Order: sequence, then structure tokens, then C-alpha cells
Amino acid sequence: MRILIHLPVAAALTLSVLPSCGNSASPASDGAVDAGSDATSPDAMSEKDAPLDNGSNPMDEQRADAVTEPDAPLVDCEQSLTDDFGARDELPQSEEPASAWYTDSRKGTWGPKAAQYPSVDAPLGCEAVAWKRARVLAVANKYVGLPYQHHHIPAWDPSSAWADQEGPGLDCSNFTAWVYNYALGLKFISNVEGQADGTDAPGRRLDSSEPLEPADLLFILNEERTAISHAVLYIDAQHIIDSTGPGVQVRSFAGWYQNRYSHARRVLE
Repeated sequence: MRILIHLPVAAALTLSVLPSCGNSASPASDGAVDAGSDATSPDAMSEKDAPLDNGSNPMDEQRADAVTEPDAPLVDCEQSLTDDFGARDELPQSEEPASAWYTDSRKGTWGPKAAQYPSVDAPLGCEAVAWKRARVLAVANKYVGLPYQHHHIPAWDPSSAWADQEGPGLDCSNFTAWVYNYALGLKFISNVEGQADGTDAPGRRLDSSEPLEPADLLFILNEERTAISHAVLYIDAQHIIDSTGPGVQVRSFAGWYQNRYSHARRVLE
């Protein structure tokens, strides 16, 4: 028996060349000027400024083989990807109480840090790795339209306390970290360079010869190609999803994503 996991592309694609993770203005070409790092707070991340066509099937053709016993009940693996979203939305996004989020000491910062979400396993009858990859992308799709802001959690909204401050949002590597945390309870570093490499980086760095898989983390170099400046989630050979420019969107896997691609990390295998 085969049970399908099918995720449509989440939003209309934009083919325009996109800005770096730290810049809200769209560049005019692949050689866009990098915005540089943000140093507005002590824990500000260095996010300056994706990319491999491996011929893998697009998500609308992805299938996960279900392992079921003859007498086991049928499992709707696709439906199960999002069944608990309502319950997870009720969980506190930070261990810091919301009553302390908007004290004066928080103004101008990246806000409270994310709580550890409960771990999640694939349902019996669904192929575990394929289900988890699809689950990560389902969570990423849930946040399409969320603005780009240097925040740790999506609920942090400085404008609710200070009229001259920005609204809610996530930046590139806080988005990738948040998605894995919310989806599977896998909490890892949200600093873009630390996420890309080093002892705290999640999963393993892929060899350049390895084909990419859905939900892989891809890392993009700055304009000078001297440092990692952007992080995205891989969907398929034509699409990625990330937070940049106006916010979270599904985007074409082309332009500066391809031209400045550094490497990928695999969290799920």
C-alpha cells in the first residue's frame, strides 16, 4: 500500500532578484549590494546576504512510502502533517513570560528567545524521514507572508508597546530555526554563520556531489563571497522558501540564490 504525502507550492513565485537577509530593499541585479551585518543589539547576527538543480522531484510530486501492517488502520499522512498546529499555536513561544516582553530593556532588541517545542515523531504507517521533511515545509508554508524582522520568535511585536517600533516578523536564520523547532522540536542555533558551520551547526554538511532533499538548509554567501549571510529551506530544484525582503515567501531557486550558493546542511536523514 502507498500513502501519498503531497504539498503544493505554497505561494506565487517571484522571479525578481532578492535582497540579502539583512536588507529590505530589492537589488536590481544578481550583483546586488550587500547590506552588511546588523549590530543593533548584543546578540545581533551577522546576516548579509541559493542553489543547486539536482533534478529531484518537485514537492507536488513527492511521495512517501507508507509502511503498514495488513490489518493496521489507514493513515492520512498528509493530513497528519498539520493536525496539531492548533495545539502547538497555544504553546508559549518563549520561556520568558509575555508580561516581560515589552519592558523598556527590550526596546530595540531582537526580543525574547524561542522556547523548546515538544518533539514530534512521524505517525505509524508514514515513512518517517519523508514525513518529517514534508512537515518542516508545511510549517514553513504556514508562515508565508510573515514580515522580515530581526526577531527570535514570530509573536514578538514591538509596535504593540512602542508606536515607533516595527511589527512582528523573523529574519532568515531565525525563520529556519523557528520552523524546525515548531515542526519537530529540533531547536538549534539561530545565528546564520553558526547555523552554517561549526560545533553548534545542525545536522551535517553535505558534500557538493550529494543531491539535495526537501527541507535541507541552504546557505548563501555575501556579495564579496567572504562569509555566509543568508539561510533558506530547499523545496525542490525550482523552489526555496525563506525570509528576506518583504518577508517569508516561496521563491524561485535562481538568481543570486544560485550565484552565491555556498553549501547545504541536512538535518533529517
